[in-house]
Amino acid sequence: MENNIDFYTYLWKRLPLILMFTNGYIIYRLLVITKLTDTFVFWSLEKSRGRVNRICLYIIMVTALLSFFIPNAVTVLILLPILKTIEQDIVSQTDGISLSTALTLSVIYGANIGGMGSLIGSPANLLMIGALDLYSVPGREQISFFSWFLWSVPLVTLFAGAAWILIATMAVPKQAKSITIQLEGAANHGPVPPEQKAGALLFFFFLFFWIGESVLKEAVPVFESAESPVCLSFFALFLYFAFIRLGPAAAPLLHPKDMITGVPKRGILFLGLLVLLILIVRFFRLDKQAADVLLSVISPDIPLFAMTFLTVITVIFLTELLSNTVVSTAFFPIAFYVSIGRGISPLFLMIAVSIASTCAFMSPVATPCNALAFGEMKGTSFRKMVVLGSMLNLIGAFLMSVWLQFIIPFIYH
Repeated sequence: MENNIDFYTYLWKRLPLILMFTNGYIIYRLLVITKLTDTFVFWSLEKSRGRVNRICLYIIMVTALLSFFIPNAVTVLILLPILKTIEQDIVSQTDGISLSTALTLSVIYGANIGGMGSLIGSPANLLMIGALDLYSVPGREQISFFSWFLWSVPLVTLFAGAAWILIATMAVPKQAKSITIQLEGAANHGPVPPEQKAGALLFFFFLFFWIGESVLKEAVPVFESAESPVCLSFFALFLYFAFIRLGPAAAPLLHPKDMITGVPKRGILFLGLLVLLILIVRFFRLDKQAADVLLSVISPDIPLFAMTFLTVITVIFLTELLSNTVVSTAFFPIAFYVSIGRGISPLFLMIAVSIASTCAFMSPVATPCNALAFGEMKGTSFRKMVVLGSMLNLIGAFLMSVWLQFIIPFIYH
């Protein structure tokens, strides 16, 4: 009976986080169903004014921003028809110059980098929260929707900037750098429909609440006792606006069937199997044994930065060959025990595993994003993908290691 009470107490305490991830999923479906994502992409590309380097920059930034809130593979699927149209426009308006490689790498880099930008941006983050709770890692309660943005947005911006510089200097053909393209596919698509305006308002309502809730929790300690009821009330109100309240077209913005249409059922089953795997590993203490082996080969005098960098780069390159969820699931317990063995907080190394597992740029099979973009965009150079991807892996590992040692501790202390 006591175990049941503990479980329900834990569930009530973690209810805001559960509701936030659930709300994030509904927002993802809202953005896709109302086609707000398409409108945002068209609007952004119009700002590039047809300059090739700017087109690549806007694709990276738009893809990254969308991947904050919707699965990055879905983001790539949304962008692919637009990228194909841009490629056709370029080929038809020049002497057969192809921008396929630059466009493909832009969407891949943006989608993978954007996955680390939000707490709800990657399944690895959800697994990380579960692992933090499983091992009762101190400081885990400081991780919130807003606090994640404080360090992730600057990191994503720097990361995306480095990706753009690589593409602009090494992937865009020299003869294409000085030309201006008329983007027929990104032409003005008319006024924004009423349902999209309503969807945009609901999206900002979502952002305003969860950011405000995170700030209030930090600024007003007594709010913690009312946090779960307040979040539950907001979630009920959000559901009312999304599913019940009639929109401008005399119909709800979303229908229950929209929640399962196009949902990757195999992916959900896969996540369930991973959770089961975590419990089995934990039960047989295989995680502790693996960490002991790793600690035996790591010099006790290795600097913290070097250990962080080695962890990040190992996770990144393993993700090039294996699923990022598999890699992160395997490395969370190792990161925990290695940190305990070194006498440091496991929080930062476990965050390192989570964000590093979203960053794999050199292999077409590393992530669904890479496979979709490389497979659909004909003419993409495999050699350039490997070379530039490996360079961005190293740059990203360095940036993440710097952030994990010098920036994130100021936020989670």
